[in-house]
Amino acid sequence: MAPPPPAPRRRMLVAVIVSGLALAWFLTGVEWAQLGQTLAQVNPRWVALSAILLVCEFGLRALRWKVLLRPLGAQARVRDLFAAQVIGAAANTLLPFRAGEVAKPVVAARRTGHPLPAVVATAVMERVYDLLGLVSVLVVMALVLDDAPGASHADAELVYKLKLYGGILGGVAATCMAIFFALATRERAARHIFAAILKLAPKPVQGLFMGLFDGFVAGLGNARDPKGLVQAGLLSVLTWMNGALAIQLLFVAFGIELPFGAACFTAVAIALAVVVPQLPGYLGSFHAAMTMTMLLWGQEPAVAQGFAIVFWGVSFVPVTVIGVLATWREGLDLRDLRQEAARLAGSIGAGAPMEGR
Repeated sequence: MAPPPPAPRRRMLVAVIVSGLALAWFLTGVEWAQLGQTLAQVNPRWVALSAILLVCEFGLRALRWKVLLRPLGAQARVRDLFAAQVIGAAANTLLPFRAGEVAKPVVAARRTGHPLPAVVATAVMERVYDLLGLVSVLVVMALVLDDAPGASHADAELVYKLKLYGGILGGVAATCMAIFFALATRERAARHIFAAILKLAPKPVQGLFMGLFDGFVAGLGNARDPKGLVQAGLLSVLTWMNGALAIQLLFVAFGIELPFGAACFTAVAIALAVVVPQLPGYLGSFHAAMTMTMLLWGQEPAVAQGFAIVFWGVSFVPVTVIGVLATWREGLDLRDLRQEAARLAGSIGAGAPMEGR
């Protein structure tokens, strides 16, 4: 297998450093005896219910994707899109270079028969709607979140800043959504501008990128469907609230008395944590971010660390197992996905999606 190009190698180096430092910080602070006692007292029923909710999230995402694909013509089946979602999640967890972002549209295009560029465009629209879902969590958090119980002045200031920056992020998200919708609703003008820019490129490249542009705009057709806009928006809010509810159930499992606003806070924190470059499996960065978040809420270190471990487990283990089984049924080779993701990372960058996990 050929080595990845320089850009992915640099990105992988950054991921190793970030994950390594975060994991070292997390493990250095663990008191294993106290951690064992904490985990022994966790209520497994609430943990199991939280895990079920987090798997159901991919069903909600599949249903939303069906709405986004509706303007392309033939109706897609939710079970096919669910398979694409869990395969993508498993690939993102097990492989570098965000390989799941390659696997997901490939599986969806294969299952639905839609052109791959159009499917990729709707996958981009998913990220736009995820911004809407994240903003909804920020709004709920801002409405119900008080200063952290028992927090110091510095921690209270951090909560205040999170609300402030959350408002800024909400404004950026709204701007991004407006740009995407303007592109979809002004297809002719946008195509003319794009074609003029492409005249600077060789003719073979012009045809390739105009085809990609047409497929991309076709995938944005939902922006011209008012009913689809509302449905996708509501499903996005429901998806992110489902994630916050799963965190609230884990609070109950650990006997932690925190309001729903704290669960919203945690959902935002972990969404931001998984954006930074890191190794497959989200080891280190996830645990460090979750531990610091729980410490902010006045929890004992052993409780914070135990919560980070359990939350990582329910977030990634069930859906990864389901995704691997779906990959096997689909006849896909994870090694091929890894190579394709590395190639794309070198050409266009492999940014992480704005998801809850």
